[in-house]
Amino acid sequence: MDTGNVQNNLYWYLLRTAISAKHDLMRVADKYGISVMQLYTLCLLEDDRSIPMNALSSMLHCDASNLTGIIDRLFTGDYVKREENPKDRRVKMITLTPKGADLCQKIFAELPQRAPSGLNSLSDGQKQQLTELLAQTFEPVSDRLN
Repeated sequence: MDTGNVQNNLYWYLLRTAISAKHDLMRVADKYGISVMQLYTLCLLEDDRSIPMNALSSMLHCDASNLTGIIDRLFTGDYVKREENPKDRRVKMITLTPKGADLCQKIFAELPQRAPSGLNSLSDGQKQQLTELLAQTFEPVSDRLN
């Protein structure tokens, strides 16, 4: 195997970063008594904006029945509320509660402290540029709701 290709492969670096981040997120989730998937779900939700469960399922790349269990546990913890879509009662809409929004703020405040140490070698401008580039690779949540 040509290690030069691996060492200069963007996807490989993204995978390594994701693995490191997942381990850190597991620690954060444990700290707050939730699972990593519950953490992911909470962090996809926006204050005062409901998201259909099927859109969340798509964003998390998980089966709808799996998401139902995740939402059930978040609902029991009073982190989210679940309501019928007034236009289609079959569609369940998920919204952060004040307790869920508070937890998200705590999580997002903690994430920069847990960033991989290599990110500390980047300037603030480089971090901003990297953030903007990565943001371009994801469809905005609002686009998934239309």
